[in-house]
Amino acid sequence: MLEFAHIIQINDPEQLQIPLMSRQQLWDGLVFRSKYPEHFNPTISSTIEEYTDDGFVRKLSFGAGHLHDRVILVDQQEIRTTPVDEQQALFAQSTTRIEEPVPGYLFVRFSYRRDAPPASDGIDVAEYLKAAYVENDREAVSLLRKFALEGLPGAGSWLQ
Repeated sequence: MLEFAHIIQINDPEQLQIPLMSRQQLWDGLVFRSKYPEHFNPTISSTIEEYTDDGFVRKLSFGAGHLHDRVILVDQQEIRTTPVDEQQALFAQSTTRIEEPVPGYLFVRFSYRRDAPPASDGIDVAEYLKAAYVENDREAVSLLRKFALEGLPGAGSWLQ
């Protein structure tokens, strides 16, 4: 089992060159990413199959693979994904948690737990996968910053 976490700082009121995001803007962007991951990674497509009292059930497709997971939303705090079918080909869970240790200083902690990839010709595939997750999250935060300035994509936007 591969388990790891990393954190990205969103706001630092002492760094004036980085526009501040409100907790609401950050939350809305993270929920948008959960609902429409294809806007952050064009190799993924997503279908929301059902809305629940605390989130939704979605199917993610990527190439020949797919994941069927339940997304649990804890308002303005965290987003958890868990497999709907424990017997699916790939087990993967994640938690995206907003942290604010001091008012105005926002962070997002990304935690992942998934089946470990098999070794391949002496390459540490797990370390490569961790680096890919971190890079994907950094790129997503960069896009969320843009959304905070310009607004989330909507019907008729360049992303729809």
